[in-house]
Amino acid sequence: MASIKKRGNNYQITISLGRDQKGKQIIKTTTFKPTSSAPSKAEKEVQAFAVEFENKIKEGKYIEGDRLTFCDVIQYWKCDQTYKDLTIRAREDYEYNLERRAVPVIGNLVIGKISPVHLQAIYNEMEEDGMSSVFTFTKYSGMDPELGSDGGNSNYGWAAGIDNGFYPTPRTYMVVRKGHTRVLRKTGEKYTVPDYEYPITLPYQFQVFYMIALNSGFRRGEMIALTWKDIDFEKYEIDINKAASKTRSGGIIIKKPKTKASIRRITLPPECFDRLREWKNQQRELSLSVGSKWTGYRGKEFDKNYIFIRTDDSIGSIMYIDTPSKKFVDFLKLYNSSVSDPEEKLPIIRLHDLRHTHATMLIGRNVNIETIAERLGHANPSVTLDIYGHALKSMDKVAADVLRNILFCS
Repeated sequence: MASIKKRGNNYQITISLGRDQKGKQIIKTTTFKPTSSAPSKAEKEVQAFAVEFENKIKEGKYIEGDRLTFCDVIQYWKCDQTYKDLTIRAREDYEYNLERRAVPVIGNLVIGKISPVHLQAIYNEMEEDGMSSVFTFTKYSGMDPELGSDGGNSNYGWAAGIDNGFYPTPRTYMVVRKGHTRVLRKTGEKYTVPDYEYPITLPYQFQVFYMIALNSGFRRGEMIALTWKDIDFEKYEIDINKAASKTRSGGIIIKKPKTKASIRRITLPPECFDRLREWKNQQRELSLSVGSKWTGYRGKEFDKNYIFIRTDDSIGSIMYIDTPSKKFVDFLKLYNSSVSDPEEKLPIIRLHDLRHTHATMLIGRNVNIETIAERLGHANPSVTLDIYGHALKSMDKVAADVLRNILFCS
């Protein structure tokens, strides 16, 4: 059971893990600052955070940043799957660049004492050569949280602070970078970087977003507005009861769906809910790892959180409405750059085209037009007929071919 003591505006949380072989008590401590100023709400925040912190420690997922040096992190990274998935050549390039650029500067510094000032120049150079994986690993492995023994006052969170991103459980594309010449900024020394492959990751929440979009036909604003309360994991259903929209000032408002017909409850394949469940678990871990920076809900109110969220300074708040559209095109281009066969490259389409793809796939499998209209949230099947008449015309030709085979080719 966690011990909680108030320290000014913060709360000190202490976890006892029994005693070691020498009889010394094992203690883990962190500091948390609630977002609410109301005593009752603040207490609930602290209690929820303490429970999550204790669970993380007992599950062995918490690593103290005030004891690990950057060289220690490199050793952890070499045991991680992200390192093992690299080609031998990529591993050699990473290790060469780390030893040459990062270790001399920050190798002996403990994680809690490393700041963005230490890292930004190193990170920029390494990212240009595709050498930033160890920093990404530090972010999603739990070595970088604002959960250190001083509650974040010693710059825990530096890796997330460099690029304001969080990329758990990444899907990796190996991209080829052509050889080029570089110049060391400090000495002016020129050196040649040969051709190499390096991994670029697709954040897991975007994997989930595009999978749901293709399998549901939901509009972008409908998906952005989804919260965990809208997901029925037992019945494999999703409620659409609101939508996000941009304001003239560039903000976001949540409003009623486009039409009454847009308020609907749709069934999706179980595989979609497997992905959603995994992302929910990762989002919960993320809320813990960033501590007081989390802008969403915690504890018993966690299901009020938006499913698709920002990962910058407003981490935990609703994702900006244009983000999935821009990222979708970026990811298509990224995939195309990772394949050499022209026939394997994907067309560069809009995010909204996934909605059209959903509809035409159902038409191609002879799903009745009323069901398709209901899934898409159309007020009337005639709207669906108007939009997808070309696909229905193609099916009409298929029907004619079927009749010909039955009546004239037997």
